Amino acid sequence: MVDLTLLNKAGLTEGEGKVYMALLETGQSSITEIVKKSGISTSKSYDVLNRLEEKGLVSHVIIRGVKYFKAANPERLKEILEEKYKDIENTIFEIDKLIPELIAKQKLKEGEEEAEIYVGIKGLISVFNEETEWMKKTNEISYAIGLTKGGKSGKEVDKYFDRTQYKRDKLKLKVHIIANKNSKGLFPYLEKSKYVDIRYIEAGSEMVSMNIYADKLIVAVYSKRPFLFVIKSKDLVKDFKEYFNSLWKIAKR
Repeated sequence: MVDLTLLNKAGLTEGEGKVYMALLETGQSSITEIVKKSGISTSKSYDVLNRLEEKGLVSHVIIRGVKYFKAANPERLKEILEEKYKDIENTIFEIDKLIPELIAKQKLKEGEEEAEIYVGIKGLISVFNEETEWMKKTNEISYAIGLTKGGKSGKEVDKYFDRTQYKRDKLKLKVHIIANKNSKGLFPYLEKSKYVDIRYIEAGSEMVSMNIYADKLIVAVYSKRPFLFVIKSKDLVKDFKEYFNSLWKIAKR
């Protein structure tokens, strides 16, 4: 049995998928046969068939005053996806050209110091992806105090950091980390990386981490739902960097 969710990914609604499949299985059919096979009501079937015709997935002929419908070659589904992919590529290209202008507008409104709060795994991904993009553009080191396997936030967080480190390694991006000595051996994807330098101290928390890059400090709290506080402040980052360096001198590999 065909998985209708795949047809949905090709841009067909549930009703369109059912009607299209019915036509593939029955061949050229009248509206009565389509309704019987698809389970879609007569009034809705006409709307669905019109949309399918617009997508090039159905054609019709009139024989003795009766309209008969026929499914187009399923290769058309692939063509629809290719058209979507081309549209997405064009949109990405246009957005890439627009981003510098948008960033410039954003910076005009940004103060020297500001703070933001992000909540949940999607917020976490947004925050740390931005850090990775900065590292990629500047090729500078980012700094962190604290390592976590997700705390109470769960394995999804740990899996995200694993994927992110794989990406950073491919880009040869460097990170310096100070962690609790009890976390030694728990993060092979970091410990095996040529681009991650980890040193250990006696204290530390699995529930909280702090990262600095550019002029931003990230304080991440790994409760059941992650909370991330992103503070933009050159002075704060300067002070934190000094604090990091003082710990770095006494921490051990």
